[in-house]
Amino acid sequence: MKRFWALFLQAVGALTLLAMVLGGALVLTAGYWLRMDEQPRKADAIVILAGRPQRAIHAADLYLQGLAPVILLGRPDPGDPDVLCSLGFDCMPQEEQMAKVLRAKGVPEGVLKPYGKGFLSTVEEAEGLARELGPEPKVLLVVTSAYHCRRAKMILSSVLRGHEIIMSPTPYERFDRQWWKHQNSAGAVVSEVAKFMFHFLGTPFRSAPAPAH
Repeated sequence: MKRFWALFLQAVGALTLLAMVLGGALVLTAGYWLRMDEQPRKADAIVILAGRPQRAIHAADLYLQGLAPVILLGRPDPGDPDVLCSLGFDCMPQEEQMAKVLRAKGVPEGVLKPYGKGFLSTVEEAEGLARELGPEPKVLLVVTSAYHCRRAKMILSSVLRGHEIIMSPTPYERFDRQWWKHQNSAGAVVSEVAKFMFHFLGTPFRSAPAPAH
């Protein structure tokens, strides 16, 4: 019996060590595997995932290249009121910031089509997009940050079955492959790895209960 427990504890220790080594390797190489640079091509729509307005700059570039006739943007949850807004600072909603960037880049009025409201996560954005698109298969050129591409592709492919997803990260937002050498890249990796864990645990952030299937 003692031999059994000794072997059992050795096996647990070896598996724990292996998991730590593999986990460390995944984190260190996150600057490579998180991003996906897929070749942009003609699509039915450009989709901007909610986030920093630099994503809208790249979406405008793709539109002005004639790659899609429409740009779709989910309306994110505005979050808690910022105390700076009460002091007169510019606190426009994220979708308005995106629209302002598109106009500045020369995208005509009416091209941007916001959808949904109050999305708290990429999962909710994907579900809202599925409702917006309907069942007919479409080719979607999806714009997001480089560090967000891998998880976004995984979520969108799962929710938007039948639609073709092409990821196109914005080049206007810095993300270093050696992420530990750049503060913003390091913060992005830490946040994204945590969100991957939440996703695989089946607990994405939601503003409402998951829709019934």
